Amino acid sequence: MVHMLRRLVAPGLALFLLFLFVRVGGGAILVNESMDLLFRLRGSMPPDQRIVIVGVDNASLQTYGQWPFARQLHAELLSHLDGAKAIAFDFLFPEAGADDATLSAALVKAPPAILAVATDGQGGLLKPSQTITGYAGVGHIETMLSGDGIVRRVDLSFRRGAPAFSVALAALTGETREEAPANNISGPRIINFYGPEGTFLTLSYRDVLVGRYPASVFAGRYVLVGAQALGLGDSHVTAFTRETPTPGIEIQANILANILNHSFIRPISWLPAALLALICFLAVFVWPLAGERRNLLLNSLLAVMIGLGALILFQWHLFFNYAQPLIFLLFAYLFYLVQELFSAAGRILHQANVLDQQLDARLQEAYQHPGSRGSRGSADSAQQGHPLLSSAGIQNHLRRLQEAAAALGLQHHFLENLLNRELPPLILWEDKSGEPIFANAAFREFWQYFAPQEGNILPDFAKFAHQVETRPAEEAVLRGTDKDYALQHFDVQVRMDSGRRFLQGRLHRLVASDIGFSGNLALLQDITEIKELERVKDEVVSIVSHELKQPLTVILGYGQMLSEDLDGTGRGYAQKICSQAERLNRMIRDFLDIARLESGRQQVKRFPFPLKRMVAEALETIQTAAEKKSIQLIQDVPERSSPYSGDEALLVHAVINLLDNAVKFSDAGTTVQVSLREERERFVLQVADQGPGIPEAERQRIFDKFQRGSHTEKDEGFGLGLHLVHQIVEGHGGTIQALAVPRGATFEISLPKENRENKTSKES
Repeated sequence: MVHMLRRLVAPGLALFLLFLFVRVGGGAILVNESMDLLFRLRGSMPPDQRIVIVGVDNASLQTYGQWPFARQLHAELLSHLDGAKAIAFDFLFPEAGADDATLSAALVKAPPAILAVATDGQGGLLKPSQTITGYAGVGHIETMLSGDGIVRRVDLSFRRGAPAFSVALAALTGETREEAPANNISGPRIINFYGPEGTFLTLSYRDVLVGRYPASVFAGRYVLVGAQALGLGDSHVTAFTRETPTPGIEIQANILANILNHSFIRPISWLPAALLALICFLAVFVWPLAGERRNLLLNSLLAVMIGLGALILFQWHLFFNYAQPLIFLLFAYLFYLVQELFSAAGRILHQANVLDQQLDARLQEAYQHPGSRGSRGSADSAQQGHPLLSSAGIQNHLRRLQEAAAALGLQHHFLENLLNRELPPLILWEDKSGEPIFANAAFREFWQYFAPQEGNILPDFAKFAHQVETRPAEEAVLRGTDKDYALQHFDVQVRMDSGRRFLQGRLHRLVASDIGFSGNLALLQDITEIKELERVKDEVVSIVSHELKQPLTVILGYGQMLSEDLDGTGRGYAQKICSQAERLNRMIRDFLDIARLESGRQQVKRFPFPLKRMVAEALETIQTAAEKKSIQLIQDVPERSSPYSGDEALLVHAVINLLDNAVKFSDAGTTVQVSLREERERFVLQVADQGPGIPEAERQRIFDKFQRGSHTEKDEGFGLGLHLVHQIVEGHGGTIQALAVPRGATFEISLPKENRENKTSKES
């Protein structure tokens, strides 16, 4: 837990700083600046050729005099735009004018036109004068300025009943590819600027008015008429125009193109949070395990991928705040490096202190000689009185080093005798290289007989594992795939001077984290005598399985024939013979199953299967016996449950044994219930009957071999069935118990979903 909390320090500090930065307003700055950078990196896009701007430029002002122009000029301009699809005037006409009738007549004859409205600062709108008629609609020309005075967004919502200027224009022709009708297009949108000023086709108001352009230039196009000269004040700074402002009419052209082409910038709000989570995952689980070079390469690649991803998505009109995860990555990694630096310094100081303490401990424990305590006390006094950089201090440390060398020599001699004379064959390999770094004399002797062609050369780890054919141990299956616990074992035979010997070996992971060493240790045990005992046991089992089952089969066959041919007392005797023969046959079968489980010749094979199928198969097997006694079998099993990984055949056999006992010891006309429930970490199966029950004193030993309950008839069983069930359940890492219930007997099997050893290793 402490180690995990320590890993959370760097990303936690980085998140805190990022939070403070966003709270003081830096978040909006990050979004705006990162978006502007993407605009400049992407560059200009081809403008929509359906849009034409007629701008009141400086040449128009010089020709027609002071602004605003006479409305008669706007009427004459409309006569040159007959072929346009729609027209929009980015001018305000709030006051009545002398030429309003002329302008109204021109608006009636011209293509549908939109006039501009704007807020008056008092909650109302500056609408066109009532003396002007003939236009198709109005639209507000409000712009949204960011905190730095740059136009990046547009509000497409209605304002005082008026739609946005470009929305109203697009709605005239119904060509918008966004939501329709136009009054559903609302809310702030990020403008996807096609380029700097002059990107869209822009014609001079004067040139159009004097007829320099034929009507075909405007045919089928949207014509936006507005101020272009900077002196008119209708200009703003955009992402492309940090130095020269963009006229408002061209900003409206960009908005109209976004509406027509569905090209507004769409933000991806969830992606920055996902990247922050990814960086936190790297900081907690990857950086501590990888080296600094790999971390630097990994973080550099991640930063490049974030930047390239942002640019690629921007080409598709998608944007996410990529600066936020990049800054978080920088802060988190810098904090991680600082934390590692302090941690390394602390470990160095701690290790120096530990080495000094170990030196004192070795001298006192492993190298005690007459007068050593007194000499150490005087030495310590001398050291305290004389620092290291004095002649007395140097002499004192040299004396301590000599004593340490003597102590280490004594320990080496002791360990050498222990390893070579007292311990069985063992060898140790270094993990990375696989080369042997130690082997005792017993292993060298074994290897000379096992691989005489190798001579005195010790095998590397790969060669040894190949020649002895290692396989996973049972513990490895239970503990999972963690390499620190994935033990391997092997069996080898070797003919030595003392005869054929059987050895069982096991490979262990050896990790000394304090010195940074990891390796593999092979330890071999002589199991020749155990093998001999197993051979004798196998012979006994063979006798039971072959020499007893065959005559039993004959007895049972003749007994069944006699029970069919005889009448009266003779038939009863014959049926008694059959009953006892079947009883003995069950005992032999259970005995053989137990022997195979205990000897390891029958392994628990783990495959996923539904426990519901196991219960159904067991109930079907016992159904006939239950019907003979009019016993009702009830099952309480969930319709669906998680698969369980185990040996289905063995578990079915165990449940059948429990059901067979329940039916056997229950009175006629009663019920036997099987229930299954799934919990978070285990499955629980219960078999309950209404028989005589199990006394409290017998519930603990009922699962022992050859133990029968006090309520059992003397000719019922041999006390092997419940022991077999116990062996099967324990082989799956589970438990079985007889519950204390008011009536009958209830057996409960608990099967864990996850082996407790694996769980313990994970928690540690």
